[in-house]
Amino acid sequence: MLEVMPLTKEYLSNLRQEIANLKTLNATVPTKQHRSPLDRSELESRAGRLLEIKQELAKLLNKPDNVAWW
Repeated sequence: MLEVMPLTKEYLSNLRQEIANLKTLNATVPTKQHRSPLDRSELESRAGRLLEIKQELAKLLNKPDNVAWW
């Protein structure tokens, strides 16, 4: 368990950084009426990645079946 914790901590730190980067990029998107097709595509891609991150975090909350959970 002690070996898993640093990896989880680093993993969460990386996800936090990625979320911050996506947030910064989303803040630079022009207003809705001025978005180009490329802007819309990039925005959809970032929204998809945020959904993937949410699913990854949900998996971390599920207790593993093959180890003691305490």
